[in-house]
Amino acid sequence: MSKNSGGILVVCDYGNGFSDHMKQMISKAHQLSEESGHQVCVLFINSTDEIDTAEFAKYGTDVLYYGTADKLKNWDYCDLAQKIMITDSPQLVLFQATEFGKTIAATLSSRLEIGLTADCIDAVYDDKKGYIFSRAAMSDSVVAQIIGINCDINMGTIKEGVFKINEVTPVQDMTIQPVVPNDKHWDVEEECLESSYLPSNNEEVNINHFSTVFCVGRGASSPECLSGINKLAEKYNAGVIATRPVVEEGLIDSSRQVGQSGKSISPRLYVSFGVSGASQHLVGMRNSDIIIAVNNDPAAPIFDYANYAVVADAYDIIQELNNLLPGTALL
Repeated sequence: MSKNSGGILVVCDYGNGFSDHMKQMISKAHQLSEESGHQVCVLFINSTDEIDTAEFAKYGTDVLYYGTADKLKNWDYCDLAQKIMITDSPQLVLFQATEFGKTIAATLSSRLEIGLTADCIDAVYDDKKGYIFSRAAMSDSVVAQIIGINCDINMGTIKEGVFKINEVTPVQDMTIQPVVPNDKHWDVEEECLESSYLPSNNEEVNINHFSTVFCVGRGASSPECLSGINKLAEKYNAGVIATRPVVEEGLIDSSRQVGQSGKSISPRLYVSFGVSGASQHLVGMRNSDIIIAVNNDPAAPIFDYANYAVVADAYDIIQELNNLLPGTALL
């Protein structure tokens, strides 16, 4: 299918290398382009020259705006993204929901007077309504659809782990447009007036790096269950995550919370213990390849989404798994 220019622009964070977060966003952009017929354009300024630009074609990039810079200010990147947006007139612009990405998105929203949807968990294309974002609303009790009215451009920041990484047939005629960031701001001198260290008892972990995760729900939040789950995680080199109620009780650090108000993940294997399956949590783990749910309530909603449902006491199953011989696969 031939594609129309000026359709979708993915604005990647300035940084070092082609991250999974970027691959997720470009994969989603390609999926949307198949439905809308729009080109996928990507803006990326790398901090080094060590990157294979052909990798972008594997995820559906039609046009790559690419350059390198050993240092880059936020406003320099804003100037560059703004110029591309004015020239190409994209209908959809996606940013990473990081500190850098949110800063760029908010600045461009103000400069160009364009609406911005933050922390999106989905995006779809409708022939009549155009691009539609989804995000949590009303204290995470509902998922709201955001439709741009009387606007030519829709902008949104995308949380990591919301979309799956999908390689496609590489775009053979991907266009690479070299770009050079404006360095007019680089002569601004910066001075640190005061610095301080805020100690923390919790170690923040990037839970998106784990291919296997064990999720702690309220039904498995006893000290015995938590101890057993931590042993399992060490045994299988897995990550430990939790639902919002468990985090709010202070049992697990907030950096490990999964759901609408936490992070989104897409591991190969997701195993839950004592998780009921509230919609707020399901939004954050729905892209898991395989879902195993353990709950003593046969009517638990999570069983409707699980590939394997185990109706049993979480503690008993945790003990059984820990008693398995080392090296025994879960699947």
